[in-house]
Amino acid sequence: MSQRHSGDADDAFIARVLGLSNWAKHNQQAVTVAAVVVAILLAGGLYYQSYRSQLRDQAAEQLETIHQSIAIRDVEGAKVDLATFLDRFGGTPYEGEARLMLGELYLEGGESQQALAVLGPLGTSPRRPIEFQGASLLGAAYEQEGRLAEAEETYLDIADRSELDFQIRDALASAARIRWLQGDGAGAIALYERVLENMELTAPERGVYEMRIEEIRASS
Repeated sequence: MSQRHSGDADDAFIARVLGLSNWAKHNQQAVTVAAVVVAILLAGGLYYQSYRSQLRDQAAEQLETIHQSIAIRDVEGAKVDLATFLDRFGGTPYEGEARLMLGELYLEGGESQQALAVLGPLGTSPRRPIEFQGASLLGAAYEQEGRLAEAEETYLDIADRSELDFQIRDALASAARIRWLQGDGAGAIALYERVLENMELTAPERGVYEMRIEEIRASS
């Protein structure tokens, strides 16, 4: 009984192979085209991987050269090179670092609008470490532009999204400072108190924030 089932299975397998062979003979052109398409796709995939790898290497080399320009204080040259870098190497793993560098140079030069344009794609809705750095600079750019409400919102977004204590503390303190500048002493105190809630009782920084709270209360 088992031998008969085994023989039937073998016969069915052979029949399928013969059927496939006959189909291939009658559809030789289609099979050839399909094989060529597959070969082209494989070759294209390999070429793209090689291209991306070369692009990353070129980006790394170019960024190192720009670092050297900044080190010798060729700031204007570095700005031009970084803008060109973003046009050519945007989408590589080095884009974020380039945006961070260029945004910081713009801020140092008082070019807040340019900084906002460069840092926006990096600092909006931060998740990765470099994006949180970009968000901090984005908040500073908003402040430099006098757009304090947007600066406060950016800092609070950092505080809500970050998992790092120092980032949360710095972001809340920046937002509190903006509230105080705008005359919202109670709002500033609330944020400084959030800073203290997450700080060790023996932390030396506590005195700074406690003093700021007292200053606000005294000036109210």
